[in-house]
Amino acid sequence: MTARLASLAAAHPWVRSAHWDPNREAIIVHPADSALAVRPAPGPLLSEHLEHWRHVYSYVYAAAEQRYGDDLDLSGWRASDTGAPFDRAHMLEWIDHAVRLVLRGDPATVLEVGCGSGLLAHRIHPRTRGYVGLDPAEPAVERLRAQALPGVRVVHAAAHELTTAPVVEALRSVGATAPDRIVFNSVTQCFPDSAYLTAVLEDALDVVAPGGAVVVGDVRNLASAAAFAHWIEAARNPESTAADLARQAAARLAAEEELLCDPRFFARLADKHGRAVRVACHAKPIGADTELTRYRYDVVMTVDGPAPATTRTVMWDHLPGSASGTWPTALATALRDPAVLVTGIPNALLDTQNPAAVTPAQLVTVIPPDAAVLLDSADARVLAAGRPEQHAGVEAVDDSGAVELCTDPLARFVRLRLPEVLADHLEQQSPNASVPAIVVAEESVTR
Repeated sequence: MTARLASLAAAHPWVRSAHWDPNREAIIVHPADSALAVRPAPGPLLSEHLEHWRHVYSYVYAAAEQRYGDDLDLSGWRASDTGAPFDRAHMLEWIDHAVRLVLRGDPATVLEVGCGSGLLAHRIHPRTRGYVGLDPAEPAVERLRAQALPGVRVVHAAAHELTTAPVVEALRSVGATAPDRIVFNSVTQCFPDSAYLTAVLEDALDVVAPGGAVVVGDVRNLASAAAFAHWIEAARNPESTAADLARQAAARLAAEEELLCDPRFFARLADKHGRAVRVACHAKPIGADTELTRYRYDVVMTVDGPAPATTRTVMWDHLPGSASGTWPTALATALRDPAVLVTGIPNALLDTQNPAAVTPAQLVTVIPPDAAVLLDSADARVLAAGRPEQHAGVEAVDDSGAVELCTDPLARFVRLRLPEVLADHLEQQSPNASVPAIVVAEESVTR
């Protein structure tokens, strides 16, 4: 009977193969590649994962629990350590930073993927010729459309649909054939896996105008994920021992349901793309010490831009005053030269024991307007300051697989969801049989 049930499981269209394992007393299944595919259209398992997040955000936007007005809906923005809403002033600073990053270089046309309630749209559209926003959540799309902002078009679409006819037509309606900016702000954490993120970013890099940029904002950093998990557990369980905190943090990390990306993922993607892509990873130079400033970063991928000028690098510990606290004047003086890049700056948010460390917020008050605070290490413990085009970026890694560059929420989802689907299938196909355990082969959902 177990062999027959395994055969029935193997016949399901979402399954590539299945067999009975007597040692584990379970049917071991391998999902079909087509069930996990991104192209030419999302497969059924990947689609279910996307649909889960669409429902989550449709509920959040419909509830509008922290909606202060048409241009400030902070619903869903809560701190992981306390569960309380982020401070409104902190979120306004977060929004202002994102807007400055998008508008750097004065783009004429902006395409935002995952526009949500319009936190960026309201602030971007008055300074552009045209803005097109995409979102899969109907309440967000309907609300933003109803506001009829000048030069704004809103399309009900997911990230993988950014090259489809409705989006192309929306761009044409605002006078653009190719956008100067394509923006993904605080949306990648809801993507299924690195394959989906890669496909979507490749589309964006293909269609953005020459000299334009793809901005991937508010990325959760895999390189600092262990530190983040420990930070959360220490805040929630202040009485725990060091050993208990280590166990709690490891459990939190293992249960992570969102997509976290190492900055080196974007460098590797850029290296492989057919167009010339330059990557700059930005720290968040905003005041409060929260998970948004500590453990998230922004990526700007400039396409077919001019070659950077010769760079003159100055190490932080060689900068006058870096150890004594009188560095602001020296840093401002050094960065008057556009070719200068100051590197090796210890980040006080993460390197708390270093007396020479400073925060991104301290740095941004000193540097020129055309300079930025950048990541000089993947985990953001080390920063750089200068013009983004002068920074070589966080170094890419090879394809050996020795370094994991993204988490895999889809694999976790498939391990839970596919056995449920197959159990229902087997009960329908063989109603008198006792359905055994069904296990998804671990290696079959890692790609």
